[in-house]
Amino acid sequence: MYQASYFIHLISAIVTLFYLALPFLVTSSLRSDGNRNGTFGMLTTGNRIGQYVLILVFLSGGYMSSKAGVSIPWTIAATVLVLVMFAMTGMMSKPLKSVRNGSLDTSALGQAGAKLRRFGWINAVALIALVVLMLNPTLF
Repeated sequence: MYQASYFIHLISAIVTLFYLALPFLVTSSLRSDGNRNGTFGMLTTGNRIGQYVLILVFLSGGYMSSKAGVSIPWTIAATVLVLVMFAMTGMMSKPLKSVRNGSLDTSALGQAGAKLRRFGWINAVALIALVVLMLNPTLF
């Protein structure tokens, strides 16, 4: 069972690498005057898939940490970082959908873009911190 959970965790972690590229994709998409509907439609779909994948990461990681014997502070830090990612992906949903629909004027588009970049960067930093934590199970 541990090996299956490890496999699911590894594949899910690879899928969440989408969140490392998200701030860059949002910035470049907002700067271009091209098809924002299509680009932000893709980003909205990617974010939705990422939310479901985060659930798999959380469940498989919880199972593995219970079997691996890691310290309580390590488990708490990992849980908090995953919850930060949950929060950021959830808060990104509305601005992504608003930009995708094209119902925003110029100032509202700028505000939505700023929110998306901020949440994207927080998400990316949380993901990097999670990777560092996963590679160093004896950190705490």
